[in-house]
Amino acid sequence: MTAQTPDAIIAPWLDDAPGNQLWVIGDAVPPVVQDYIEARDSEVFEFDATIAAIDWSRAAQACLITQPIQNEVDLLLLGRLRNHLIPHILCFANTELDETALFALSFKRGAAVVIQGRTHLSFSYALATYNHSRAWNNPKFWANPENWNKYWW
Repeated sequence: MTAQTPDAIIAPWLDDAPGNQLWVIGDAVPPVVQDYIEARDSEVFEFDATIAAIDWSRAAQACLITQPIQNEVDLLLLGRLRNHLIPHILCFANTELDETALFALSFKRGAAVVIQGRTHLSFSYALATYNHSRAWNNPKFWANPENWNKYWW
């Protein structure tokens, strides 16, 4: 597994993320985000990596978490961001963290990255595609399918 730089993951993600309002949560804004701001007419809001520091009244169409996810408190932040209905979220997780916790939040695993000499995994979330449609989940198979189109109540 060859690890990439965080910028190699963030740049295509920024190109695919729609909208012009981006939240950056962490210590600093990466240089690739600065380039993104200059290339597009975008608003970027910076927040510390704590739930209390985030201004939840602001709208966001994408969120980048620059600090690696390492513990349960960080997972709570991810869950809160997801429940805030932010359409696109990108984060990096410590390889020692159990991946199933991120899968449970509907995040998809991406490529490995090297941050400050340590390998981390990238995870992304897209509101539009997190829940695939199922063939059985439609009105045709609900409430007595044997009586479907037979009776009109």
